[in-house]
Amino acid sequence: MPVETEPASATGAPASGEGTGLLYGPGLAPGGVTVAVQAAAEGLQLPGIRSAAPVAWSALEVRASDYGAGTLTLQWTEGGATLALVVSDAATRAALAPFLPAARRAAPAAGRGTRRLSATLIAALVVLPLLVVGALLVFSGQVVDWVVARIPVETEIALGKAAAAQQKAALQLVEDHPALPAIREIGARLTRGSPYPYEFHVARDASVNAFAMPGGFVVLHTGLLEQAERAEEVAGVLAHEVQHVERRHGLRGLVQAAGLGMALQLALGEAGGSVAAAWARDLARLSFSREQERDADARGVEALVRAGIDPRGMAVFFRKLAAQGGAVPALLSSHPASEERFAAVEAKVPAGTQFAPLDVDWKAVRR
Repeated sequence: MPVETEPASATGAPASGEGTGLLYGPGLAPGGVTVAVQAAAEGLQLPGIRSAAPVAWSALEVRASDYGAGTLTLQWTEGGATLALVVSDAATRAALAPFLPAARRAAPAAGRGTRRLSATLIAALVVLPLLVVGALLVFSGQVVDWVVARIPVETEIALGKAAAAQQKAALQLVEDHPALPAIREIGARLTRGSPYPYEFHVARDASVNAFAMPGGFVVLHTGLLEQAERAEEVAGVLAHEVQHVERRHGLRGLVQAAGLGMALQLALGEAGGSVAAAWARDLARLSFSREQERDADARGVEALVRAGIDPRGMAVFFRKLAAQGGAVPALLSSHPASEERFAAVEAKVPAGTQFAPLDVDWKAVRR
């Protein structure tokens, strides 16, 4: 939503400002609810969500960890419940900025009441043995696996949706792309029975790339679709990306990068809007290990076979990209290519198995 401001007040600050944010609190969706935000001298108003008097700026806390770091989190108590508004949009932050000096900076976490104290005590009981193990293993794979196994899928989905909402703002999604119906149909076949609510999208981007976020947000670039000559090649890329989600590779990378603090927040269900915002920022810097890439290949082939789709399209597409001259395609820079890898994919295809071609006129789609 564009920011709208009224004429400046006598102090030079605008009389009001508008924008959007994500609201978290009891009774709201775990991934937050997108709300309209109105700021004025008398306080913060959320039309449609909170129709009562505005929240006075003096009653709001600005989280010190988020202030000025690309996201803004405002927290307040209402009717005994704690609400948090996370603002990542730069224009909305600018609209709120003139009024923030009247708000309070958040108190240290140790002084936020019995619920926070209880969570801290519970976390301590888990952290102490982990610290001992971590000192020996330097937060090795075994510790990461232990933490990831204790993060509920529901928590991963909620945070993934919040992170995807922020990613969408930076993407030029093409909701009427001619390949989208086929992509979503293939994706549904590959994810049948999954606990994740998948979303498949096409983004207008000339780079030959695709990515998947924890929770099931999968995006293919138009540059990749233009390089594919058959629907089976696109299916191979989809199967690979889906397995990064199913195998929780992204979540594992985030736990590894974030360390024990955020990992335990996730495991204990204490993750709020600020954690989701930090997660979205970390996702852009993550890359999968070669072991995870090989795992996604192998599991992707198995998923393609179960879905009755020729899995050789995966190796064909990656080999074709690797054979091109010039700069390495973005997909191969994040999914390292080698003849050994292609051969491993083809070796997993059951011998003598015949696959019916996908019922997609891919030449027409490319045109």
